[in-house]
Amino acid sequence: MRKKLGENMKYHYYEVIEKLKKRGSSPGLETVRGLLDVLGHPEERLRIVHIAGTNGKGSVFAFLASMLKEGGYRVGRYISPTIHSYEERFQIDGKEISPDKLEMYFSRMERAMAQMENAQTEKNHEMPGQQPGQPSVSGGQPLRLPTLFEVETALAFLYFAEEGVDFALIETGMGGTCDATNVIEHPMLTVISSISYDHKAFLGDTLPEIAGQKAGIIKEQVPVVVSENVPEVCRVLEEKAREKHAECTFIKEADYRVETEAVNGSTFIWKKHRFTISLPGRHQISNAVTALTAAEKLSGILSKAGQPQENSGIGWSAMQQGLAGTRWPGRLELLHEKPYIFRDGAHNPDGARKLGQFLEKHFTNQKIIYIMGVLKDKEYEKMLAELLPLAAQVYTFRPDNERGLSGEVLAGCARTFGVKAESCDNVNAAMERAVKQAKKEDVLVICGSLSFMEEMDDSLWQDLPAAENAENEQTASGADNEERTDNSGN
Repeated sequence: MRKKLGENMKYHYYEVIEKLKKRGSSPGLETVRGLLDVLGHPEERLRIVHIAGTNGKGSVFAFLASMLKEGGYRVGRYISPTIHSYEERFQIDGKEISPDKLEMYFSRMERAMAQMENAQTEKNHEMPGQQPGQPSVSGGQPLRLPTLFEVETALAFLYFAEEGVDFALIETGMGGTCDATNVIEHPMLTVISSISYDHKAFLGDTLPEIAGQKAGIIKEQVPVVVSENVPEVCRVLEEKAREKHAECTFIKEADYRVETEAVNGSTFIWKKHRFTISLPGRHQISNAVTALTAAEKLSGILSKAGQPQENSGIGWSAMQQGLAGTRWPGRLELLHEKPYIFRDGAHNPDGARKLGQFLEKHFTNQKIIYIMGVLKDKEYEKMLAELLPLAAQVYTFRPDNERGLSGEVLAGCARTFGVKAESCDNVNAAMERAVKQAKKEDVLVICGSLSFMEEMDDSLWQDLPAAENAENEQTASGADNEERTDNSGN
């Protein structure tokens, strides 16, 4: 089970995080710039690779980080959401920051925020209409205090700069243009992963609108690598790259050849070299090729900067070994066999479609049981439409999150698709019900969000005698699992 935030209450940063959470989220760069002003702009001392996208950001960077590390580089990663611990957000060479060190950095963030607020208060103290003691920014507008994500972003920059990493891999939180990470002015490389519908209230209702927001991270004359995307998305990104005089490389399916696909990984050919990855799913091959292309671009940049490519450390061997050694929890992660248990963070229709395609390819004639919790601001009806044609049973629950959707509401929605669904108290109760029902040949899939992964009890699948002795009761709706020939609706 994941280490809960604040499990060790001796650390004050737990209280700081809870306080900052109450500030919610606010788009814009002025506040984070102000915070970085106080900190001396540590981001300017880093060689940054910046990524935006709807799905695949973490996977692309997991592959890239592993290749760079294999090549002898020290790599910082700033990621969210996390699965095992809060500290996992800040990693160097795959190791999360220690609680003691994080305590120190949050203390410095508190001091920086206080200094920022005091400076603005003094600057605007005598402005007309200004209330005594009320901080404001230039123009007399009230100062917006930094949000949790803005503080985390500044902390990541400071941590990586002071630790002297060779590369900092920075993921956007949401969007691109107004995301706090977009305070980065001079990245070494930018990457755009797969773009699809998500966060419509903030990013727009159409793919071109969403792509336009993601394209905001493209900088003047900075090369950009773009994952496989639909033409209407590529057109927007290409236009933005042209505007910024940025060399743009688009990944296409024709760039690689798939040799094998299995439940525990794939093998493919790229530029006449064979690569093996342990992350299953066709989409992960595409993510790996995006990461390979990014590594190749970095090699070229290093070479131009006076480091010959053969000495840059990102050679074919580092690429092959790096990809082969990549692990990325919660992304079609195989937890157990007999029965198969997968954990996947698919939280939007595109992610659900890719999950459904994987299950249809490998488990067409096996009973699939979903353990599912979603956030209420997600398009869960469309997610169910992608997944439920394969389902024999769904166990639902409400994630322990203020945005969590009621398990009963999700179960009710699932029943409209003609699938048997049962609401449970939490993810572990749902998991326990599914494990007790499952036979060795069945497939259990935990999905819907990464937000509840912290709540999961690993022991539920590490010891499964009940799964071997479960009754042979069939719970598929309409037909026996062995006769099912319906597809995933793609």
